This record gives sequence, structure tokens and C-alpha cells, in this order.
Amino acid sequence: MQDKKRRWFLPVAFLTLIFGLGVGTFGLHAGDYAADAAYVQANYQVPVYQRAEALVERWTATAADNMPGREALVELDGLSRRLAGKKFVRDIDYSYSVVKDNHGWLQFITFALEPKAIVQDIASYQALGVPIMYIQPPTKFIEGYTEFPPTLYDKTAENVAENFALLEDAGVPVLDLRAAAEADALDKEQMFYRTDHHWRVETAFWAVQQTRAALAEEFGLLIDPDGYYSDPAHWQSAAYPQSFLGSQGRRVGRFYGGLDDFTLLTPDFATDYEVEITQYGGKTSETVSGTFADAVLDMSKLSAPSVYTGRYDVYWGADYPIVRADNLANEDGPRVLLIKDSYSLPYGAFLSAMVDELYMVDLRYYDIADLAGYIEEIAPDLMLIMYS
Repeated sequence: MQDKKRRWFLPVAFLTLIFGLGVGTFGLHAGDYAADAAYVQANYQVPVYQRAEALVERWTATAADNMPGREALVELDGLSRRLAGKKFVRDIDYSYSVVKDNHGWLQFITFALEPKAIVQDIASYQALGVPIMYIQPPTKFIEGYTEFPPTLYDKTAENVAENFALLEDAGVPVLDLRAAAEADALDKEQMFYRTDHHWRVETAFWAVQQTRAALAEEFGLLIDPDGYYSDPAHWQSAAYPQSFLGSQGRRVGRFYGGLDDFTLLTPDFATDYEVEITQYGGKTSETVSGTFADAVLDMSKLSAPSVYTGRYDVYWGADYPIVRADNLANEDGPRVLLIKDSYSLPYGAFLSAMVDELYMVDLRYYDIADLAGYIEEIAPDLMLIMYS
């Protein structure tokens, strides 16, 4: 009897809180209420407490981002979990559950995945006659360094190995930045943000340096031939201490995982760009012309007062289906296509300073069926795949 009472209490209490704060403020529409009613009708034989729990998950998944006082609730919940010594915080979407590892970093769990579609079909892109290099970034789960609680297991290494096997069979060169990080003895504590799944801006700059060397060795392709643009001495560094709560931290609050410092790297040399962005749905934005700061940076990401703002998106402003960056100060450089995800926001920004034109395609928002045609249209000198 006590167990049944407890099972009733939590969803009912949460529903009371939801309505007390005002469901209307969540921006739910009549159609959402109709869908909820349909769910209840279709599941009338399911115990009421289970229906209540399901509705709580539905509402929190679709509306909690707009909830008044949401950040304060996240902070309080994270504080309670930290005080309780919890190493695992379950998310409604299980893949976004947060794990605190043995170094106090926040992590997402990587599950077993099929090899990436572009890797499975790599032969069709090789047939286009464009040199291809696959770049594997370091992963936040570092083999032999990162440990999860015993009941959790990360599949990052296995997934990478499956992609590598297909690339090796196809003869596509791979730049494994995990091995390069070991060879360069990078400080593992400084490679990633503690509260975000991305590498640090400084690590992305190092990755461009590694790319420059690998392209020269593999293809004899010289980007930044004299090493000027890839020299850290020619970039300004601005520090934003304790200002960033990353993608993992935003799910559990600063009291659970702390805050990150953020560093902005910008050119200390003259720049001249034209940047055109293809938005979601295929709409193309107006071309932005000007310096690196004008055309590449979105400084609102750093000026926003809330630590919940995605500082990492200061480069390019967000992820888009297509970004074309024309570096007018380097018209003798190569035309490069970069198949990317969010890891490439700072990486692409730094790489753009070393090439003539950089085309960035994010396959999370772009139909891969159109990719071969797009490659033929832009005729790049090189195709880089860094799709972590």
C-alpha cells in the first residue's frame, strides 16, 4: 500500500506544480491539449499514475524550456543530486542523460551506432575525383583515462573502429586526432570543457595545425605554406572566466558540474570575408562582408549575461545546413569542402583563414542525397570529413 501511495504522489505533485506555475505560459497550443486528451483516451486501461507520468514527460519534453524559473529549478535539482552524490542524471531523452566521470567531467553516453552514412557510401564520393581526408576528433570519453560508474558503458571506441575499417578498405586517408593528442602529450584536463561535449576552442586551433601538416604529407597540398596563419602568436586571445555552462551542464545546473572558462581566439592580422549562410528550409541569408569579426563571429553569444547561453556558438552563430566563407585576403588558396557537425564551428573558423573558399555542410540539416550534386557544383580542391 505504501508503495502505491508513493507512485501516486510524485506525478500528482508535479502536475500540481505544473498547473500552479501556469501551463498557459509554456506556449502549448490547443492541438497539444487535443493530443494529450487523445493519449489519455487511447490508454484509459493504463493505470492512472502511469498516464500521469507519461503526460509529465510529454509536457517537460515539449514545454519546459519556456517554463518561468526553469533555470532556478534546474539549479536546485542539480544541487540536490550533487549533495546526494549522484553520478548519473537521467534525461527524458535517455541519450542526453548526464554522467559525472572519475574526473568530475560531465559526459553523455555514446551508444552503439551504425557507421556513418557518408562513410558507408564513401566510394561514390571518391568517384567524383576530389581528394578526401577523414578527420577523427579526440573524444571526450578518453580510453584509459575516463571511467564511468560500473553499470554504464560507452561505445565511442567501437563506433570509431567500425568507421575506420570501412575507410581503410576504401583507401581513404584518416587523420586520427586521438593518436595525435597522445603523441603531442596534450593536457587531457584542458582538451574539453568540463560541462560541454565539445572540445575547447584552443583544441580546435591545434586540430587545424594538425590538419595542415597532414594535408602536406598526404596530398602535398600546402595550406598556409609559411605557417603564418596557423601560428598562435598571430591570434589574439580573450578570456571569459567562469562564464560558460555547456550542453551537459545546462541539463543539471552549475551547482552540479561547475562552470567553464571560455577563450575567444581572433586573428591579429588583416582579414576580409564574404560569408553566405543557407538557413534551414533552404533559405539563403544575405551575404555578410567585412572582417573576421564582422562575418564569422556572433558576439551576442558572449555578451549575453546568462551562463546558459551557448558561448561555443560565437563562431558562425549556430550550425547551419550550408555556410560558404570566401576569404578575399587569400584568393590563391584552395577551395575546401568540410563535412561537419558542431565540433567544426571553431575549427572551420580557423581553417577559413588559411584557404580561399570554405564550404561547410552539416549533414544533420542537409539531405545527403543531394551531396554528390553539390560537390560537382562547387568543384572543391579538397573534401574534409569531420563528422564526429
